[in-house]
Amino acid sequence: MKENNVCLSQSEEKKDAEQFCGFIGLIGRPNVGKSTLLNKLVGQKVSITTHKAQTTRNRILGIRTEKDTQIIFIDTPGIHRTENLLNRKIVAYAENTLGDTDLNLWIVQPYPQTSEERNCFSVLHPEDQHILQMLSDKEKRTVVVLNKIDTLSKGDLLKSMANLDKLGLFAEIVPVSALKSTNLNQLIVSLKKYLSPHPFYFEHHQVTDVTERFLASEFVREEIFLRLRQEIPYSVAVIVEQFEEDSKCIKIACVICVERNSQKGIIIGKKGEMLKKIGAGARKKIQSLLGNKVFLKLHVKVLKQWTQNELHLKSLGFE
Repeated sequence: MKENNVCLSQSEEKKDAEQFCGFIGLIGRPNVGKSTLLNKLVGQKVSITTHKAQTTRNRILGIRTEKDTQIIFIDTPGIHRTENLLNRKIVAYAENTLGDTDLNLWIVQPYPQTSEERNCFSVLHPEDQHILQMLSDKEKRTVVVLNKIDTLSKGDLLKSMANLDKLGLFAEIVPVSALKSTNLNQLIVSLKKYLSPHPFYFEHHQVTDVTERFLASEFVREEIFLRLRQEIPYSVAVIVEQFEEDSKCIKIACVICVERNSQKGIIIGKKGEMLKKIGAGARKKIQSLLGNKVFLKLHVKVLKQWTQNELHLKSLGFE
């Protein structure tokens, strides 16, 4: 009996050794398509996406498991220079990710223009220059993902690839279009080469580490980004106060926090019409995610200058 146990243990160790796993960070300046890329690579919406920059506020894991490989992608907020306390905390999440990964994907937009500088550093957007300097300080490998190639001619694509190649010793440069799903299979093939033997960290069916409660709050915030302009979405935080499930319906109550009374009025809208539209859009997405009927109740309250208040930020989960 003892010998059988030993054999079983050795068999399990062999099975574990045949699994390959790794954490891969998605790094880039705002609005380069990190969240869109994450959702496409995972095959499900786990990170909200809008046309506005700086939509993502938290580090979000997206998990892709195929047979003997598991890739854990870490979507990060866009790295940018800011004086706002909330945004400084958000950028810190992204910068800290560089030290927590096995490999980093630097997501960039096309740079087809030429430069007289040999290293083409001056061609880069200032925020990309900052990211490149951070990456050069890390010993970990970096794969450059040239996104939005659907907007390029073949000639400009080749120029962008050549300019990026002169910037540093990257592991690879992979051109893709996250929006059009172009060349994503090749990107996955490339990433698998950098995975190390390790037992899976997550179950095969798991696609993210965040809770349904968190995703519900994010879908409400996404609707606010999509429907309201200017600074309003950036002054909003969403808290889920109720999340009750039964076989027939899921009851969710969210509080939308804003900084000023004028913002509260805009979100509610005339006769409550804007709040109804936000709720209807978010409810549809939550129902699609959870596969059940959802009753969603939204309430708006003023939390004065919460984006600049350390205590308010802490209470809202921004440590």
